[in-house]
Amino acid sequence: MTAPESARIDWSDGQEQSPLAGISVSVRLGRELSAAMFRLDPGAVVPRHSHPNEEFGQVVEGALTLEVGDERGHLVAGDAFLIPGDLPHAAVAGPDGCLLLECYAPPRDPFAAPAKEATS
Repeated sequence: MTAPESARIDWSDGQEQSPLAGISVSVRLGRELSAAMFRLDPGAVVPRHSHPNEEFGQVVEGALTLEVGDERGHLVAGDAFLIPGDLPHAAVAGPDGCLLLECYAPPRDPFAAPAKEATS
């Protein structure tokens, strides 16, 4: 079964941005939810930050070290996570990079406006 054309997402359609060194992202915004496909080069760093949106993520390919609050974990393809809003978090891509699908509620374009940098 395939999705109707009006609902289908083509992540390779050229809507990709490169907001940070070694990271590119393609974002789709809905009314209640947004989705983003991140491509992280090997060792790429997502600095510690927070935002009010809840965040779901799933590693599609590669690996990711994720720091949420005071905890750190290693995720591989198939692993998923859920981060409550306003909780500081950061990530580092594994040695082969990472393809990461993330969803936000309420919707958010992760790089349209800077997230709050977390100092703790």
